[in-house]
Amino acid sequence: MKKYGLVLLSVILLLGLLSACGVNGKNNNGAAKANKENANNTPSAEVAAESKDPVELEMSVWGSDAQVALYDELAEEYNKLHPNVTVKTTVIPWADYQQKLAIMAATKTSPDIVWISERMIPQFMNGGQLLDISSVKEDAAYAFDDILPSTLTAFEKEGKLYGIPFSTPPQVVFYNKKLFEANGLKSPMQLYEEGNWTYDEMVKASEAISKPQEGVYGVKFIQSSSNWSDNLIPLIWAMGGEIFNEDTTQFAMNTPETAKAINLFKGLIDKKAHPSIGEQLTFDTGKLGMAFENVTRTSAYRDKVDFEWDIAPLPKGDHGVTVPIGFGGYSIFKDAEYPEEALEYLKFISNKENAAKVAQFFVPQRKSVLYSDEYLNKFSFPTVETMKVAAYDRLAEGEIRPSHPNWVKIDEHVTLNLDAILLGSKTTEQALKIMEDSINPLLK
Repeated sequence: MKKYGLVLLSVILLLGLLSACGVNGKNNNGAAKANKENANNTPSAEVAAESKDPVELEMSVWGSDAQVALYDELAEEYNKLHPNVTVKTTVIPWADYQQKLAIMAATKTSPDIVWISERMIPQFMNGGQLLDISSVKEDAAYAFDDILPSTLTAFEKEGKLYGIPFSTPPQVVFYNKKLFEANGLKSPMQLYEEGNWTYDEMVKASEAISKPQEGVYGVKFIQSSSNWSDNLIPLIWAMGGEIFNEDTTQFAMNTPETAKAINLFKGLIDKKAHPSIGEQLTFDTGKLGMAFENVTRTSAYRDKVDFEWDIAPLPKGDHGVTVPIGFGGYSIFKDAEYPEEALEYLKFISNKENAAKVAQFFVPQRKSVLYSDEYLNKFSFPTVETMKVAAYDRLAEGEIRPSHPNWVKIDEHVTLNLDAILLGSKTTEQALKIMEDSINPLLK
């Protein structure tokens, strides 16, 4: 997959001879020093720049065409600074991403650098397959302290760091102003400003807005049971529930608090204030009063929606509100053919300058970008103040969604039993007990 460029062989040999003769002030001692530093896992940028061996890096992503184009541009910029290093961007569809990455890691054919989500990190980090990149903390030029601490926790284990986030979008509530006004309701943001934005108020508004005979519903949490973790986790957290215990050795959803959260959700569906599971209804149709979604959806709705809308923070529950943070990060596999060069490239694409470029698609991880006038004023709507109140100021109190190396199997058990609850074939309490009994053995 990665190989030396044969066409440059004669040039490399010539450069080696010149270096040995001390051309450009470099002598054998200097070359030996460079070789010694390159033997470390985390070389300096200067050493990486001095290396003349041709290097081909591969980075895997699951992104859109526009996102891939941006990373191709970054790769070209890096190649101008380091002519011996080329970077290839490989796209793996999201639905297949984790499984394919696992197969490549097991067969030692994995890309050097990978996009990785919060669901994938435990599998590869606990399996000892990711490279420790803690040395970035000591690189003054990299400005590690500029990265929001709350976005790093998923990559930290036993004092070591195994990746850098590039996208940390919190969840918000999108709401249709027209539907709220038509029903004489205060908007979620108005209720928030009064200190009254709660799940109880959300339920009342949903029931008031819903006209199922016209295909209009008050709220939508999830598209199907299989993506329950996207938007039911904040509801579970708000009611005081958890997915796992603190060290993820026990399943923790079988509690009255989680049952209350699930029953609230089921009640909305039963009262037809929420679309039936599987119904393909999206916020941009104008037939949803509210949608719980990732804040990055603002870019899509800004171009598509032809009615008045806005965003608000998540509502409070019995135990307040905990904001789940979506997550995308960069990691390097331990078996990467060129770990030193891969680390230098990771630092390049996640430095201040390039984090600002990537921020056209993602909520940035760097404080200097997130709170910069350029980023905050990039779009006129939603307003800067609304974006800060609903999303950006929530990052400091946010939590990355819980996961586990066996998440795929855990997810299957939860989905199956959640379907049983929604179909009425099992009570919430029965289904949670079945989940507990089947999932606990997967956590050992």
